[in-house]
Amino acid sequence: MDKFLELFSTQGRANRSWYFWHILLDDLAIFTAGVGLMVLAAVTGLPFLILPAVGVLVAGAWAGICITIKRLHDLGRSGWHMLLFMIPLYNLYLGLVLLFKKGTDGPNDFGPDPLNAYKALP
Repeated sequence: MDKFLELFSTQGRANRSWYFWHILLDDLAIFTAGVGLMVLAAVTGLPFLILPAVGVLVAGAWAGICITIKRLHDLGRSGWHMLLFMIPLYNLYLGLVLLFKKGTDGPNDFGPDPLNAYKALP
């Protein structure tokens, strides 16, 4: 249960691998579930199914925001740098930085190095 709740927290750091797989798999699954519920609501004519669909999409968006903030923390940047995604063309550059740039070595202001945390496990 703790790992699930960790998806919705902005505390800590996320390495490149965790960021990539989260964005690719988790958000894709949440988006698919949301769209599936909306299609089900449209086919059956039951409008109350739209509310859970919106909830699933909002939860997926929040999880994506949180993992992006953690990735920015790994690069030694504040989560407020996420606002730079609103700048056209710079958002493409920032997206590539988040995917490919190695995080800071060792602990930084936002927590311990996530790569060293895996090495410390028995």
